[in-house]
Amino acid sequence: MDAGRPGFRRETELNALYLAPTSLVDAAPLELIAAAAAAGYDGVGLRLNASPGLPFHPVLGNAPLVRDIRRALDDAGLEVLDVYSFYLQPATDVRDFTPALELGAALGARYVLTMGDDPEWPRLADNFGRFCDAAARFGLACAVEFAVMRPLASLAQSARLIAESGRSNAVICLDPLNFVRGGGVPADVKALDPGLFPYAQISDGVLGPGEPDPAALGRMGPNERRLLGEGVVPVAAILDALPEGVPLSVELPPAKGARPPAAEWARVTAENVRRFLAGYERAGVRP
Repeated sequence: MDAGRPGFRRETELNALYLAPTSLVDAAPLELIAAAAAAGYDGVGLRLNASPGLPFHPVLGNAPLVRDIRRALDDAGLEVLDVYSFYLQPATDVRDFTPALELGAALGARYVLTMGDDPEWPRLADNFGRFCDAAARFGLACAVEFAVMRPLASLAQSARLIAESGRSNAVICLDPLNFVRGGGVPADVKALDPGLFPYAQISDGVLGPGEPDPAALGRMGPNERRLLGEGVVPVAAILDALPEGVPLSVELPPAKGARPPAAEWARVTAENVRRFLAGYERAGVRP
C-alpha cells in the first residue's frame, strides 16, 4: 500500500481508540486508566455497574475514589466513552441504575452499555424504554449490545427494540464476534441507518462447533476472543460497513487463564489494533 496514493485513507487518522474494561477484567478503575494512558489510548470505558459473572470494583458511594478517578482521567487527558453494563433482566427496576448513570455522566461518558437479558419481549421493551428515559435525563445514550448467549442476541432484534421504543437516544454498539457467531454479515449493518452506529467495539475471535448458527441464538456459550488477525472475524469488512471513523472500543481480553500485568496487556492490545488499522484500506476509497 502507498500512503501517498490519491484516495488512500488510513483509519488510524480517524478512529479514536478506547480501552474497554472487558479487556482488563481484573483491573480496578484506577489501574485501567493508568494502563490506558501508558498505552496511548484516547480514553476508556468504565464499569460502574456489576455484570453477571465478572469481577466488580465498586465506585459508587466512594467519594475519595471518584475524585481520584476524575483526577486520573484529567491528568492523562483521557475521555470516558461508555459505562458498563446495565443488564435488563426480569427483576430489573430501572430506578436502581440512576446513581451509576449520574456518575457516568459526571465523568463525561457518552453512552451506557445495555444488555437484554429478559426472555419476555414486552417486559424487556418496557424496561428498555424506561432505561432510555432515565439515561436521557443525564444526557446519555443507551447503546444496545446484543450477545449470542443472552435473549437479546442479534442485530435484527436490537434494531427492532430501538424502533419500537421510539427513543432518540438509543443506538447499537456492535460486537463483531457476537455478530459473526450469530450469522451476521456486513451487509446486515449496511442495511440499517448509519446513525444507529455512533461507535463500535473492535475484536476478533473464534467460532464454536457448528457456528455460525442462527438457530442457537440466545443459547450459545461464552465468546473466545483473540487479538486482531488471530481469529476468524472479518474485521475489515465490518469496519467497511460501519460509518467511517467511528470511535472503537477495544475488547481484547487475554487468553483464558492468562493474567498479564494490566499495563503490559493494554500496550499489547493498543499495538495490535493500531497495526491492524494501519494496514486497513476502507473499501470504496481505493483509486
